[in-house]
Amino acid sequence: MRKKYKFEVLLDLALILLISAIIFQWWLVAGIILPILIIFFFSLTPEEIDLKNVVINRWVSRNKTEEKGELIYVRLTVENKGKRVPILEILDLIPEECTINEGSNHWLLELNEGDVITFSYAIQCHRRGRYDLGPVLLAGSDPFYFRSESRKYSVFNSFDVVPPLIKLKYLPIHRQRLLPETGYIPSLIYKGRDFDFQGVRDYQEGDEVRAINWRVTAKFNRLATNEYALDQSARVFVILDHTDSTIRVLEESVKAALATSEYLISNRNKIGFYGIGEFVNEIPTAPGKRQLLRINEFLIDVEGAYPLYEETLYLRLTKRLLPSLPPFSQIFFISPLYNRIIVEFLHELVKRNHEITLIQPKLENDIEGEPDSSEASRIVNALLSLDRGFTMKKVTQMGITQIPWYMYGPKYESIRMRRIK
Repeated sequence: MRKKYKFEVLLDLALILLISAIIFQWWLVAGIILPILIIFFFSLTPEEIDLKNVVINRWVSRNKTEEKGELIYVRLTVENKGKRVPILEILDLIPEECTINEGSNHWLLELNEGDVITFSYAIQCHRRGRYDLGPVLLAGSDPFYFRSESRKYSVFNSFDVVPPLIKLKYLPIHRQRLLPETGYIPSLIYKGRDFDFQGVRDYQEGDEVRAINWRVTAKFNRLATNEYALDQSARVFVILDHTDSTIRVLEESVKAALATSEYLISNRNKIGFYGIGEFVNEIPTAPGKRQLLRINEFLIDVEGAYPLYEETLYLRLTKRLLPSLPPFSQIFFISPLYNRIIVEFLHELVKRNHEITLIQPKLENDIEGEPDSSEASRIVNALLSLDRGFTMKKVTQMGITQIPWYMYGPKYESIRMRRIK
């Protein structure tokens, strides 16, 4: 009421000035005051703005997508169950890591009583993680902005952005054991999906009839039996180093861990997964797609982390992780080896006769400095390069198979991985 009283006072003053201008024939003053008077007249009876009866609903096409993968389509429905809102501004907040590819998340419109309006747009996210859409911000006003109201609607929709899955063509997997070259082949117990054909040998007493290769038998006129290898390794582990030292290549480390796990699982291996950061996180050994989903869920949240003291990390690796690995396990270790504790742990694994394949995420120019860098920077880079060379020489002497995983360069599908011994 106090605000309305002020408008009435201003209206009275404007009327007095207008009458005076007409009496004294001040037409320029009258031309200025008349539009102001009209605005004051409309301001005395503005529409009341009430956003409490505006209902917001949001629909999202999917709750999980790959990093820079398929678009997430969003549909926002606005229903007005109250009075008319002459000017309504709507803003649907999206995460900073996402961009809008289609449509818009910002609208300006008139919302009449009973109106139901639907808007849509599409977003794409560029970094793995867990995100929320919302809240929705509303700002309503009358045509002259004398009455206005703002409101925030806590309408949230969650979705996950998973690391991109890269299909690998080859990884060195060692067969756990072959079936016997002579004698009984237990084909009744183990079905064909668990076997990998190795070749043909002469028939031995005790071989099953179903294992006989009749084509080779007819060709050489003597009985021949198919020989198989058990295409399954029960002792395969993937270890991901995501300590603070890996920050520069962490995203590539995550991609390498997911690609390695997918390749092993698609080849019917049971795998166990360990993440080395502030703590040692374990996903128990299991086969199949569910295990890959568990690993994927873990990798969504992986960040660079490190315990307060180096001794704490070393104790966790040697007292917890090391004893949990069965003897003669095959291990795929994903690390750029920027941390001395990780290198020492790798040496402990070698001493226990584990079969290790080191996958190294690395930059194109790993430690090289800029051409115009200062003298001190060049000296530091030279020292780091020497230290890096010494570490790699030490790893090579351990007899570890090394696979470089480059951050830039050709598409991963076309990379022919080199095995360095």
